[in-house]
Amino acid sequence: MAISFNGSTRIGFAAAICLAAVASLPTYAQEKGPIKVGLLLTYKGVYAVPAEGFDRGLQVAVAEYGGKIAGRPIEIIRADDELTPSVGVQKFNKLVQLDKVDLVTGVVGSNVAIALSEIADRGKVPTVFGFTFADEITGKFCSPYIARTSFSANGFQYNSGKYWASKGIKTAVIMGPDYSAGHSFLGAFKRGFEESGGKVVQEIWTPFQKTKDWGAALTQASNSGAQIIYSFYAGSEAVQVVKQHADFGLRDKIPLIGDQWVYDEVLWPALGDLVIGAKHITVHFPALQNETNKKFVEAYKKMFKDEPDVNASLGYDNGKAIMMTLEKLRGQMPEDRAKFISTLRGLTFDAPRGKIRFNAQNSALLEKVYLVEIVRGIDGKPQRKSLDEFPGAGDLPGCTKSF
Repeated sequence: MAISFNGSTRIGFAAAICLAAVASLPTYAQEKGPIKVGLLLTYKGVYAVPAEGFDRGLQVAVAEYGGKIAGRPIEIIRADDELTPSVGVQKFNKLVQLDKVDLVTGVVGSNVAIALSEIADRGKVPTVFGFTFADEITGKFCSPYIARTSFSANGFQYNSGKYWASKGIKTAVIMGPDYSAGHSFLGAFKRGFEESGGKVVQEIWTPFQKTKDWGAALTQASNSGAQIIYSFYAGSEAVQVVKQHADFGLRDKIPLIGDQWVYDEVLWPALGDLVIGAKHITVHFPALQNETNKKFVEAYKKMFKDEPDVNASLGYDNGKAIMMTLEKLRGQMPEDRAKFISTLRGLTFDAPRGKIRFNAQNSALLEKVYLVEIVRGIDGKPQRKSLDEFPGAGDLPGCTKSF
């Protein structure tokens, strides 16, 4: 498998705007050479750990095909968007104009993906978001050149709100980072929770990438009288929140309930025993009992000597969808680049998380969401215990284009 790492040099924002204009006339790789895939992730900072998992999962998917489609090697060209929209624009344009990639994938931050959506649409660059979740990406900013292999925030969190309300939780505080993904995830939870009889008594938003001390936020939550804190954080921010929640003695008073990133498996060494007893929703965990997942976990362990986290499963789903699409196109990027996305949208396949299919907005749907509890295994190590499952929800309306 031909994999290269191409770092991207920071350029001025004015230059980025110029490149964005040029992106309307992209130059693609020669059809007989390698198929070049631009992988844009946040390799440093708060979301570095999820990015690494995603990258590894994508590598597993490419390796399944021997690193080639129709005899053409897959070349992955990596760039770091620094979780900053202006930098993401610069790196995206470099990948398209200088590296001459055939398509772009990855992207962790919804703030970055929203900034890239208009450029991808205007430049007619096939862009397959594999991680970012803001509803607008396949709603307000939908495009025949954009697809998402993960899922929308509403698809993941809306039915979680309904679920917890049905289990006797009547009051909640929502707490998360003050940026697009935080508002999308927790807004979806709030809609489902309140439509099912619950009440969000307080919303607490912390400055994204800037907060180190959650004392004030946790004190507000503690004084709210709510039964739970429902939260979305990831990476180093999740570690800090979970630790400080415990330091304030709130584990029994107002439990911290969240999703797969608050209690991400790659964070367990940093959190120690604090993960034991934690409950969270997830779309994947290594012990899921289906044949596709068993094969994925085995392949991942063979390549990386470790179990995959949920981020790796998202990377695998993304890589698998791209490889299947290229296979259907016989290794040739179509002259009309929108055909790449429409072909991908027509896929239905079994993934580690369950069956994946796409809606008319080019967004993958969630078949299932799983509720798990982290318990101590017989070997003394943390592991997930399946408690329940419920279907994912649909996407929000907002796409006005006809594909």
